[in-house]
Amino acid sequence: MKRIGLLVGLLIGLICLPVSAKAAGVAMSRLYNPNSGEHFYTANTNERDHLTRVGWRYEGIGWNAPTSGNPVYRLYNPNAGDHHYTLNAGERDTLKRAGWRYEGISWYSPGSGAPLYRLYNPNARSGSHHYTLYAYERDDLKRAGWRDEGIAWFGLQGNGSDYVLLNAPYINQNSAGLPMGCEAAALLQALQTKGYARNYNLKSFIKEMPLAADNNPNHGFAGRPDIVMNNVYQSIFPAPLASWGSRYGKVANISGSSTNTLKQELRNGNPVVVYVTLNFAGPQYGNYFWGTGINNAHIMTLDGYNQNSNTYHVSDPNAGKYWVAANKFEASYNLKKYAVVVR
Repeated sequence: MKRIGLLVGLLIGLICLPVSAKAAGVAMSRLYNPNSGEHFYTANTNERDHLTRVGWRYEGIGWNAPTSGNPVYRLYNPNAGDHHYTLNAGERDTLKRAGWRYEGISWYSPGSGAPLYRLYNPNARSGSHHYTLYAYERDDLKRAGWRDEGIAWFGLQGNGSDYVLLNAPYINQNSAGLPMGCEAAALLQALQTKGYARNYNLKSFIKEMPLAADNNPNHGFAGRPDIVMNNVYQSIFPAPLASWGSRYGKVANISGSSTNTLKQELRNGNPVVVYVTLNFAGPQYGNYFWGTGINNAHIMTLDGYNQNSNTYHVSDPNAGKYWVAANKFEASYNLKKYAVVVR
């Protein structure tokens, strides 16, 4: 900011799982339990809404499934409290004999299409399997020690561009005592999403941020990030921010990019540091010796979008992780079109 100072059960048996068709297939909701680490997938919007009310995080549409085809079976482990999904009737029957509860057909898979990858975490007791449409997410998990188990099933082709969520970390600038440190926090969030700068926290990272001796944000950070200073535009603009970020990973200044370009970067697995306004409010301009600045500017990490709900997902160093309406985000971003990508 500038110039501004469950671990819960799924109530199985109470919720049925009808599959309702849409023109483009069945939208499969993806949810995450922050207590157990399990990802859960369902076509049932009532089940989705119930889980969000009891603390699960809704992560948007994972993929689109057909209304008929090869059945994907759902099973529940009452001991670990997590679910498993499989096309393989033999695997289904083996798990049933081992004590898993068979919960029926959850959705269908075409014979070919957009592959859903299956990975296994050998260290997890719950949430040990993960399924994803995205090769970059698969590859990130493999680097983190998950085992690649190949293609689990297929989704409909053409839905891969509808939804992306890179799961950038949230780094709180305020708890770090850095009220003007949103640029550094957003950059570190983006770097760590790609596996860079993992040995830094915000306090150690910001010590390496270049400072502008002349208080010009085009040359480095103007002022100090730990206090609010009068008559100084406390920020670092995209060119010096990207130059700094390049010390730790593959970082580029892509200012001037359209929101379609931002989405393409997200589809490629790349988070983007974006310059918007605090709470996506209207701009408040100020004149400085170097030019005109937006006094209520704020910087955050763009890490996803959902075409079906017309929203973007951000990790905001001031306010946490959340979805924001596309019209609000785009109006704020388009004021300057300042952006830095981490690849």
